[in-house]
Amino acid sequence: MTRIELPVTDPSFPDPECMLNVLRALLSGGFLKAARDVDGQGNYVMLTHKHVAYLHPSSVYYGCSPPPTWVLYHDFSITQDNCISVATEILPEMLVEFAPQYYLSNLPASESRDLLMELRDKLQDEETHPEQNEEEDDHEGEEEEVEVEEKDSCSLQ
Repeated sequence: MTRIELPVTDPSFPDPECMLNVLRALLSGGFLKAARDVDGQGNYVMLTHKHVAYLHPSSVYYGCSPPPTWVLYHDFSITQDNCISVATEILPEMLVEFAPQYYLSNLPASESRDLLMELRDKLQDEETHPEQNEEEDDHEGEEEEVEVEEKDSCSLQ
């Protein structure tokens, strides 16, 4: 970089927003390869075909206690021990947000599908009825208004 006179800057990956954008990019293209830990012991059920698999021993999450509840995996090997590798922990809310709606409704019947459908309905209710959330957040809103006024007075300079 210095040889061709480009500025050298620190990477922005410690920024949580940057990591969230990477997860969003992975989910928007790889939502078909999601799995859920069904028993808290690392037994993952694939959402699309209901096979049970374990984390590969070379996976970063192997041996974690507790293992991630939802993962997005890159590789699924069918052997004597079905393994998923290159796993990334995801949030089910993000899966509901980025997976097409036809995908969620066409999943095979399972507990995972029911959880995702309930979560989708809950998120849709929150979007259609924001006044319920406003009543709960009245006290927080008063504090935010004071902060906004202070910011506005600074921006008028």
